[in-house]
Amino acid sequence: MRRNSTFRRAIVVGAMALTTALAAPAAAGTSDVSQPETNKAEQNLADIQTAVDRAAGAATTLAGVPGYAGVAVDYDTGSVTVSWKGDAPSVVSNLTERVPAGVTVDVRQTALSEADLRAASTRLMDSQRALHGPDAVLAALPTSDYAGLVVEVSHDSAAARTPALAQRLESIAGVPVQLTMIDDQVESTAGSRRDDDAPWHAGGAMATKDGTDYCTTGFSVVTGAGHRRIISAAHCNEGVGSLVRDGAGERLGTVTNRTTSLDAELINPSGHPETARSTFGGPWNATSVNSRYRFPVAGVERPAVGQTVCSSGAVTGEHCATIRSTDIAWSCGDTTCHGFRASRDDGGVVVGGGDSGGPIYAVIDGKAYARGMIDGGSNRRSCGRTSVSTQCFSYVYGIPMVDILDHWNARLDN
Repeated sequence: MRRNSTFRRAIVVGAMALTTALAAPAAAGTSDVSQPETNKAEQNLADIQTAVDRAAGAATTLAGVPGYAGVAVDYDTGSVTVSWKGDAPSVVSNLTERVPAGVTVDVRQTALSEADLRAASTRLMDSQRALHGPDAVLAALPTSDYAGLVVEVSHDSAAARTPALAQRLESIAGVPVQLTMIDDQVESTAGSRRDDDAPWHAGGAMATKDGTDYCTTGFSVVTGAGHRRIISAAHCNEGVGSLVRDGAGERLGTVTNRTTSLDAELINPSGHPETARSTFGGPWNATSVNSRYRFPVAGVERPAVGQTVCSSGAVTGEHCATIRSTDIAWSCGDTTCHGFRASRDDGGVVVGGGDSGGPIYAVIDGKAYARGMIDGGSNRRSCGRTSVSTQCFSYVYGIPMVDILDHWNARLDN
């Protein structure tokens, strides 16, 4: 009975979220008849993208309901696809009646749910890390049809030389496995923004005493006890009690909590007021004249495949990319992390060493909607200009912000 009660409650929450999201007013200026045709077309595309993101955000509130597999968007066709194991609840089927003109919702039945695939990928990653270390099996992610896992293996690892590897991995995971050999590994990206001060912003530099950047501040949260804290990656600092400094080497705060399963930590910030409820955007050396210098933080939503998100790191700056997979698994030190992965269509840089802990967000109507925290990168690329010498990557890995908030019974400070 308790499980059914939770199921019903989640559906009600999803329906309420959808109603609220789709009732939001259109972006300002859409009715301006004096706009040039080119501007009107660009505005129409922006309006459709906003509507698609709002519909997807409402659909993702059903994550955790038995049967949920995932949500994907396609801005070009103005569509949202909700994947579900078995028969989807009526609130999902009725999404088509609630979305605005120009946006469609498709419901697709799948063989496996997100919960099935998460359990399978965790079993697989844990077993292979114990056998071969963290750099052999690099990642495990759902196939596009949620029927199994794509497993990325380092081509020069001992795992790659295992006879009948695919069959062995399928036996461990308990689901079909597709093997892909990879030349790289997932690396942590621990490596103005540079001289922030209270109230602290997301996307600012964390540095050593001499001012050498090594990580980035994430979104601000309010704990269940009412304390304001700053999120960052747990691998950035040694542990609870660690002193954290800003990009100028001045005191930022101390680490109060950490969890290795999400590779996340909470920082108690110095100064008053403690947090600014906004995030840095634009290049790493952007100033206030840059249109993307700062965004107010407006809310938080679970990521969906196909969405455009931007990561903001103190070392390489802001990069916008497309989410390619959700609930991908990779090794965070001695444990398995789950999150999402994004990249650019042209394979360009999206993250670099020193960006770890920084915010990942979608920009809607000029505001940042939190999607996650930067955790790592893979597939090395030449960096270009950065705040310090570092390594850059064309894939960024993020821990969903909703999972971090749930873990600490916290809310976004917005």
